[in-house]
Amino acid sequence: MSLAFNNSPDPNGRPFPGHGIIRDKGGRPVQTDTPIWRYDEATGRRSFDWSAINVSSYDLLAGMTCFMAEIIKSQRAGGISHYFSMLSRMTGLPYFRSIDIPGEPIGMAFMSELIGSYPEHARYLARYARDWYEWCCDQGYPRFSAEVCFELREIRFGGNAKGAAVLSLDPDGGPLNDIETTALLNALRASRDDGRISLQQQVAIWLCTALGGNNQQYVLMRADDLLELEEPDSDGAFYQIRVARIKKRHARERHEFKTRKLTREIGSLVQELISQNRASLGAGVPAGVAMPVFMRPYLREARLGGAFHEYALSMSTDEFGSLVRTSVAQLGVVSPRTGKALQATCRRFRYTFATRLVREGASQREVAETLDHTDLQNVQCYFDLKSDIVEKLDEAMALTLGPISQAFLGHLVRTEALAVRGGEAGARIYRHDREAPALDPIGTCGSFSFCGLNAPVACYTCNKFQPWLDAPHQELLRDLLAERKRREEGGLDGRMVALTDTTILAVADVVSRVAATKSGDHNHVG
Repeated sequence: MSLAFNNSPDPNGRPFPGHGIIRDKGGRPVQTDTPIWRYDEATGRRSFDWSAINVSSYDLLAGMTCFMAEIIKSQRAGGISHYFSMLSRMTGLPYFRSIDIPGEPIGMAFMSELIGSYPEHARYLARYARDWYEWCCDQGYPRFSAEVCFELREIRFGGNAKGAAVLSLDPDGGPLNDIETTALLNALRASRDDGRISLQQQVAIWLCTALGGNNQQYVLMRADDLLELEEPDSDGAFYQIRVARIKKRHARERHEFKTRKLTREIGSLVQELISQNRASLGAGVPAGVAMPVFMRPYLREARLGGAFHEYALSMSTDEFGSLVRTSVAQLGVVSPRTGKALQATCRRFRYTFATRLVREGASQREVAETLDHTDLQNVQCYFDLKSDIVEKLDEAMALTLGPISQAFLGHLVRTEALAVRGGEAGARIYRHDREAPALDPIGTCGSFSFCGLNAPVACYTCNKFQPWLDAPHQELLRDLLAERKRREEGGLDGRMVALTDTTILAVADVVSRVAATKSGDHNHVG
């Protein structure tokens, strides 16, 4: 039977083997006198419940709590959790239960059983048990032997299997493909007008797309990390944002930063969110509480006056992760690979960001530096991925994927007369028929300013474009597909082959809408 202290003495009159208030690596206090240790950090809280450690020997439990106290003093939060999870798993296994009696030596069999209990890709986690055993042996605990320590040092645990979701192009957990990314960003831009998601949700997805960071990095962002700078010889500003580095093993958060550039579109949205946050709080923020970019709806009262006072308005990493997942779900994008609602997390955005960097020619060192990695092994999977493979795209597939790609952002109209600027000859958009040769009008540009983009290729993905019901959209679709095939057969790089894929899907969507409207479905036309 395991020991159950619950803040009271055990059956033999001994209290929980805690160690009072200790200091973590950052110098912050951790209370260890109760069976539940609460470890606070800037981005959340972790609880270590010793009732999950299935040990009946008081001396053995005391040694484990002493070991964990030392780990808290010297390790960052992620490592601490790995050690505690290992102890919980190990103490529940049959061999360990069989030797969980006073005086019984702990032999090598405990490690063999522990390794076997993990799935193959996670067996490297058993190395945390070696650290525990060696520490106990060094401290002179009688049930631990130097001979076993020597054998444990001979074991090669290997490392974390890196990049399985990336290398397999997992449609549920791997990087988003180009069509999914386009659909998501189009829906995101449309949400500015339809209000489908809040400004905070919009900024969360934009930053995940633009920066490829971890949850913790977004949670640590503050209002003063956004920098608005005037660009020489320009009529506007550009933006930069400071991103906290979290993989450098610093004892404290926000110790070191990397400055990243943002587009004007994204930077202005972040600036708008910061202004919105300030307006919602007014003068009601206690002194010393920092203004995060991603702010909670209310103060975390338990943090006021304590070691994490400045983070009382900051989200936890779990809260931010939930924000991202919920935001993507509310955009209602359908994945053409699965036929289901697209699901995306910070991790998937990170995979997508890194994959795009490699496709654009970044080196291993550049990718590692951007992702805040110190070990190049962590980015090798992106280079092993065959990112230049050209996905098949023919007319039938385009017509299937087009309606769910959300690449078309304009508005189908019955006639030129019904379009915004429909009476202006200069607003007409043409398709060049090379065989005729002739210029065939296909729609109207509803913008009152000059855009300078390549018409008609850029028009179908613009929300100001108004294609006409009776226009040669299908002919344009075939033109684009034929040009794509020529590039592929000419041996061009995959990026060049797929250059107009988004436009192809947008045109295919228009073709599908025209067909639906002519068959009696009037939901697609104005």
